[in-house]
Amino acid sequence: MSTAESQAVVNPEYQTERPDGHYHQHPKVVMLPEHEIAIPEAADYEISDVVKMHPIYDPMNWPGYNFRYRFREYLAEFWGTFILIFFGDGVVASTTVNKTGAPAAYLAVTFGWGVGLTMALYCSMGISGGHLNPAVTFANAVFGKFSWRKVPGFILAQLLGAFVAAATLYGIFKDQFDVFDGGNRQLMGDQGTGGVWCTYAKEGNGKFFSAWSEIVNTAVLLFVIYSIGDDRLTPAKNHLPISIGLLVFAIGNCTGWVTGYAINPARDFGPRVFSTILYGSEPFTFGGHYFWVPTFMPFVGAIIGIFVYQCFIVPEPKVKRE
Repeated sequence: MSTAESQAVVNPEYQTERPDGHYHQHPKVVMLPEHEIAIPEAADYEISDVVKMHPIYDPMNWPGYNFRYRFREYLAEFWGTFILIFFGDGVVASTTVNKTGAPAAYLAVTFGWGVGLTMALYCSMGISGGHLNPAVTFANAVFGKFSWRKVPGFILAQLLGAFVAAATLYGIFKDQFDVFDGGNRQLMGDQGTGGVWCTYAKEGNGKFFSAWSEIVNTAVLLFVIYSIGDDRLTPAKNHLPISIGLLVFAIGNCTGWVTGYAINPARDFGPRVFSTILYGSEPFTFGGHYFWVPTFMPFVGAIIGIFVYQCFIVPEPKVKRE
């Protein structure tokens, strides 16, 4: 897939007139954002008779259309990351305050994160490529597969989406937290809820091997994503969100227990910032300022993962095959 620029195939048949006299064309075939991983084709956007009679029902006639369209990729990253954290931190909150399912709690957590990522990708992949992860965005730019110009906006949108999702979840679980800890918020301990928002290494795990865990797991994440998204191999075609969700479930279930497998700086840092409202500075100082491991090591792992894939997985070039 060409990543030089976005492409659109437009059918003039699909147009609606706005009240100001301007026309909007509705893409009929494909919208391809600037990213490397193959995505499903966008669904046709057809105009019903009701919308033609009452243009107010057409979202393209709502205020701020030009702004919303221009920044649609960043908005997709915001809402995609929001959905990811909403489901992911949500399942952690549920298993924290509800001890009845304690024996299967970790399996529920890994499954919840995998399904949450799948839903998040369905919301965002067709618009922005579904990065939802600053490490993915940065590493793709390093290897020339994503525009550096968009990197700051993507990362900011991802961090904000994660922060807002954490705040939204707190509103849902606040009363249950009060029942759980008596209204006395504690980061760790028997009534600790700090792990709901961000990751902390298991007791006794040093920073070096925690960093190693985050690097390796993030490298595996990017390596496999590239593998299942490469149409020269055995791609997932229209099932990329499900495949990537299963990948994250596998990482969490098999190798993520030691550190909580952040593998995504937005997933960890955005909610961590929110958690300072509840616990003060402790989320950043706990464990000898452990926060830098899940914040920065995924960037290293993502670069390594893409490098290893491109260096050692050498499929037949498309031009040669054709």
